[in-house]
Amino acid sequence: MLKIIGKIGVCLCCAAIVAAAAMFIINDADNNLVREVVIEAGSEIKVEDFFNECPNDAGFLTDVSGIDTNMPAVYRLKVHYGEVFEKDVTLKIEDHTAPTGEALQKMQYANLDWPDASECVDNLFDLNGIAKIEYRDGVPDYKFTGDYMVPVVVTDWYNNSTVIEVPFHVTDDHNAPLFYGIHNITIDDSQGAYINYFDGVTVKDDFDEEPRYTVDSSKVNMGEPGTYEITYSAVDVAGNVRKQNAQVTIKHVEESEAGVSGASSMWDTPVHNEVYKIAMELLETLKGEDDTETALNIFTWVHSNVTYEPVYADQTFEGAVYEALTRHGGDCYGFYACCKMLLDCAGIPNKTVLRYPVTYNGHYWNLVFLDGEWYHCDSTMFMNHQWLYFKQTDRQISDVRHHFNGHMLPARAGGTYDYFQYTNETFGYDPYAEGTYNNQYVDGTYNNDQYETVIDDNDQYTDIDNDDFLYEDDDFYYTYDDFRYLDEPYYDDDDDLIIFE
Repeated sequence: MLKIIGKIGVCLCCAAIVAAAAMFIINDADNNLVREVVIEAGSEIKVEDFFNECPNDAGFLTDVSGIDTNMPAVYRLKVHYGEVFEKDVTLKIEDHTAPTGEALQKMQYANLDWPDASECVDNLFDLNGIAKIEYRDGVPDYKFTGDYMVPVVVTDWYNNSTVIEVPFHVTDDHNAPLFYGIHNITIDDSQGAYINYFDGVTVKDDFDEEPRYTVDSSKVNMGEPGTYEITYSAVDVAGNVRKQNAQVTIKHVEESEAGVSGASSMWDTPVHNEVYKIAMELLETLKGEDDTETALNIFTWVHSNVTYEPVYADQTFEGAVYEALTRHGGDCYGFYACCKMLLDCAGIPNKTVLRYPVTYNGHYWNLVFLDGEWYHCDSTMFMNHQWLYFKQTDRQISDVRHHFNGHMLPARAGGTYDYFQYTNETFGYDPYAEGTYNNQYVDGTYNNDQYETVIDDNDQYTDIDNDDFLYEDDDFYYTYDDFRYLDEPYYDDDDDLIIFE
């Protein structure tokens, strides 16, 4: 009996030991388990995170492949290891990452409304989206010109925020744009008369490179003689407005007088529509990438396709252009007028320049607004200057053909001189010496080098009395010295008057 009782005691003792060992293992496993795990949105779910010391055979009984870790949420999962260990755990996915973004360089006029804060930042990113963008310290209210850093707060849907410092350049602009070239306009009352209100008119602003401008011509009654007021208006991006008045005078012209106005701006009604149609068709072939290229094409075409010939009768503006475009002939007024009409059709601002003072014959050329400044351009073919004058400053075009009254013109490129008295000391050279400046446009540059005398036996001169071209022959020959930059009429031995541009 004692032996039986002893055996039972041993068995109970062993069972107790086994039970104690099992309880120790279970308690140890529980202590090793992490029952709740928090991961950042966008992170990977790993079984290692659920154990302090992860067993080699630990894994998920729950399929976690379908869980979108980008979205914050709470999940109940089951983990296991060994043959019998299974436990429920909790996974929390949370978003604690602030948005990212970049500041935009901003320009702001002090008197204008500030942009929305969302317009000040770019390249924003957050896994769960942007909830709001706002100025940290409220809408700025800087009144003076200067550079400022303005903090903008970007917040996501889980209230994570980042502050982005936005650089602002503030301009305190209270100066309205300025008009240049506004003038009174006079036309006749003939049918088809047209007014280009912006002929020679430009607008500049100290900050805004492209101020908007318009003209109110609602009071003008075309075809009805009288004097009418027009109002030009310009506004810059800061909202500053400039207004300036001018007058339009419409004069009555008798039918017998229509179309005979000399070298003037009055309209020649019979050819008005036709000549503008021709000019517009030609312009389509001359348009360049910008105004400068278009203007160069215009002056090159006129210089190369119109032949100089004297005109004795009065001519209208349109009549002179018509002769140049159809017969390819004209005097300096024809060259000038043809370029002006093509420039007008292209919308390129331009003005008329007249030789001053005039000792015998006058001369016309164009002042053209290119690349933000006014330049001289002359397409006329001179007998001893066969190159094109294009985009010339006062200094570059300074020869005896082109003296003028600067008081009548807007400021030109390269500085403005009211009037040049042409002396040997004017620019350090003698403008009356042989040769002249070769202002030739070559490969995108202007070559202002002196060139040698170009008069040869085939040069032609015009006899105003006989309308003939005179060449060297046995009885009649002129040397270069005879014609060197004449600014007075010249008569030969037979009292025939010789002239040239």
